[in-house]
Amino acid sequence: MKKTLTLSLLLSTMLSLAFTGCSQASNVQFPTQEILKAGDSQVTDEQKQTWQQVTVKYYDLEGGFYGLTSKTGNKLLPMNLAKQYQLPGTILKVKGDMIKDMATIQQWGQPFKITNIELIKLGKAVESSTGVEF
Repeated sequence: MKKTLTLSLLLSTMLSLAFTGCSQASNVQFPTQEILKAGDSQVTDEQKQTWQQVTVKYYDLEGGFYGLTSKTGNKLLPMNLAKQYQLPGTILKVKGDMIKDMATIQQWGQPFKITNIELIKLGKAVESSTGVEF
């Protein structure tokens, strides 16, 4: 008698757990999407472009490249720096966009597309044993 009672209690507990675990919960709340009305603004993760003062430096790594270092220490890897500014020590004011989801072989700084540029001071070409670096 004791054995059958224990067995039936165990069986009923297992069955109730199986039914409860497999049943769909009715109080589950799914996230809702807000619908924007005309005139409402939506916040995006895009940063507004601001002017940054940067210094051009030549890095003889990974085939050589020019990088921009801002006054605050940000490292920008320009994708479209004009040749006339590719002189170490050049000081510029730049405005542009960070390029996300882009891999480069330089592995230095954040890829950056310059949209506006102002020359503050032109640098000088640096001579090396292999010639002039531009």
